[in-house]
Amino acid sequence: MKRTDFCQGWTFRVWGVPGDTPVALPHDYSQHLPRTPDSKAGSAGGWFQGANIIYDKEIQITEDMLSRRLMLEFEGVLPNAEVYLDDTLLARQPYGYVSFLADMTPHLRLGTQKIRVNVHGDALPNSRWYVGTGICRPVWLLESPRACIEPRGLRVQTRQAENAWCLSVMVPVSAEAVSSKFTLLLTLQDDAGNSVYKAEEPVAAPSVSAEAALENIRAWTPDTPTLYQLTAELRSKGETVDAASVSVGFREVKLDTGRGLLLNGQPIKLRGGCVHHDNGLLGAASMKDAEYIKAARLKGQGFNAVRCAHNPPAPAFLDACDAWGLLVMDEFTDIWNIGKNPYDYHLHFQNCWRQDLERMLQRDWNHPSVILWSIGNEIPERDGSGNGFALSEEMCRFVRERDDTRLVTAALNNIGRRRLDMLAANVQADDPDSIDYFGVLSEKYLAPLDVAGYNYLSRRYEKDLEDHPLRFICGTESVAKEALECWQKTLALPRVIGDFAWAAMDYLGEAGIGHVWRHPGDGEGFFEKWPWRQANCGDMDLCGFVTPAGYYRKAVWGTLERPYIAVQHPEHYHEDGDVSYWAWPERHPAWDYPGFEGKPVQVDVYSAAQSVTLFLNGKEMGTASCQECVASFDLTYTPGTLKAADASGHIASLRTPGPAAQIQLSSCRMGSLAWVTAQIADAEGNPCYFDSREIHFSCEDGKILAVGSANPSSGEGFQQGKARAYHGQATAVVQFSDKPPLAAAWAEGLQKENSTKFFINI
Repeated sequence: MKRTDFCQGWTFRVWGVPGDTPVALPHDYSQHLPRTPDSKAGSAGGWFQGANIIYDKEIQITEDMLSRRLMLEFEGVLPNAEVYLDDTLLARQPYGYVSFLADMTPHLRLGTQKIRVNVHGDALPNSRWYVGTGICRPVWLLESPRACIEPRGLRVQTRQAENAWCLSVMVPVSAEAVSSKFTLLLTLQDDAGNSVYKAEEPVAAPSVSAEAALENIRAWTPDTPTLYQLTAELRSKGETVDAASVSVGFREVKLDTGRGLLLNGQPIKLRGGCVHHDNGLLGAASMKDAEYIKAARLKGQGFNAVRCAHNPPAPAFLDACDAWGLLVMDEFTDIWNIGKNPYDYHLHFQNCWRQDLERMLQRDWNHPSVILWSIGNEIPERDGSGNGFALSEEMCRFVRERDDTRLVTAALNNIGRRRLDMLAANVQADDPDSIDYFGVLSEKYLAPLDVAGYNYLSRRYEKDLEDHPLRFICGTESVAKEALECWQKTLALPRVIGDFAWAAMDYLGEAGIGHVWRHPGDGEGFFEKWPWRQANCGDMDLCGFVTPAGYYRKAVWGTLERPYIAVQHPEHYHEDGDVSYWAWPERHPAWDYPGFEGKPVQVDVYSAAQSVTLFLNGKEMGTASCQECVASFDLTYTPGTLKAADASGHIASLRTPGPAAQIQLSSCRMGSLAWVTAQIADAEGNPCYFDSREIHFSCEDGKILAVGSANPSSGEGFQQGKARAYHGQATAVVQFSDKPPLAAAWAEGLQKENSTKFFINI
């Protein structure tokens, strides 16, 4: 089936407002609306807004097209989409995170036809985090003969055998292709283009299957993510009528009570991180290169696994995980029938879950990176309410009937006394406080799962593994403050298969769950007040830079290459304030505190070494042992150079900068996108960490898609071409084609007349 990019040539309009605006997809309209403190999305949605909008695009239908099969593939429309061809409804998709098809074939006519997509994004709040509004993921035009391979139908499975790998292939075809005049040619090629398997099968049924045992195959692992290419060709009279191809990674996943999680027969622990669907400054817009950058950053931070929380990710993200070697927990939803917000997926779950789960499985089952299917996160029905036990069993069975080569899980948080009335009829206990609510109420919910996902429940690992000798556990969410405890338990307990940080990357919405409060009235319970826009709890910030919490986690893993110096501001000497459960105490990789000369200051150094020695302006200030990967020192603040050396001789240093004198530009590039960061620095290039002046960006031969900083509490939008520096930095996302774009940045007092210019290396 021919697959053509269908993202250009669209217009959009707000429902009820005249006037069309040209737009290229993917498109997140919420990013073009002002954030306001009266947004119905509230703090959970980052105070962003939604709208009801309509997308239009014309398509020219030729005589040849009338005899063929034409479909549209939408990778994701957020939220609540309706697709029309002229005035005929082709598809309705309330759940915006799954891909779906809209078949135009029965409704084609010669000439111009109009495609219309209605997006109902004004019903807020619709989630516990930022969703976005619009056709946020790519659209494809699928075209084939009537006799064809069904779209997304080609399916592969791999299993390990002695001295060989077993490859199973299933290819569904259209009714017109079920004929003796057709054959199906299957070819498997390695990454050098060499054919390692070829077979031709007759098409005698709507689904054609083939199996083969292959030797000298290189297995897919996080360290060696080797991919092969399988092509299926529908042939007639020696000619190819239709074709489809998928990447294949040979890997097998199993559980062993003594060895834990096995990948290709070898034990592996998941160093995991949770990510939401947004792409930071781009909002919910999912561009292929942005998804690849996200995966590359996760891999570079040392994660070998990622949990797509709490919905199916963009297809390009899974492609990137296949390529970079990231194991994936592919999660279905955050809600079943009991809702968490007035307009979330619970309104549609009962009628749509089978269709939507099928679409997730069908879309993603060829990805070798996906090793775990998750049927839900923190589902209220986990305690048996709302027929939750039966639903858990039914959904697990639904998944396994379609794919028995992966593991099934779900993530559960604690269950408290709110279910006491229900418990009273089933549990005998004189003292209600002695009841183990989670243990009792979750047992039937967890029973059908291969792996029990525990959110913030590491304290239960030993007891539950003892009580349930066949149970496997994965820490599906854990916070940085408990990273060492969680990781030590993960390593020590074979049936704990991994630990997933909440969160690997900061994300829009759940504004301020990673807050530090120092004054009464700072926030409102769980969240922060306006103008907070993001969670502020990532190992990497919204612009992709590693946070102090992220460096600490690397020390816990033993992958931190050199010590990391994290300084508490002298203003708050030995006073961390009210640090939320998801937050990390405020620490800065900076030695720049004018006005605090001679004042005491706390310096923490993160390291996996036994001890660290600190030097200030060449003078040794002492040696401290690393307690839980942190060596702490009390110093008197004196400007100059602060240096830390661990017991292995690895060194890190911070230097007090002079006056801000320049802007340094650097970029992180993938394909046609670059994240260009402007860093305010002194004349010698030392970062001016606390400089917060406004930075403006421009670009020649490229398009600036967004500008912003990692500031969690900024009221700025990302579409203004400028942003106030946070930690001395601001970032622009630049799109370009084949010509190296020239990016420039300037700020008041810095290169205002002759701005810093920078060619993005392509």
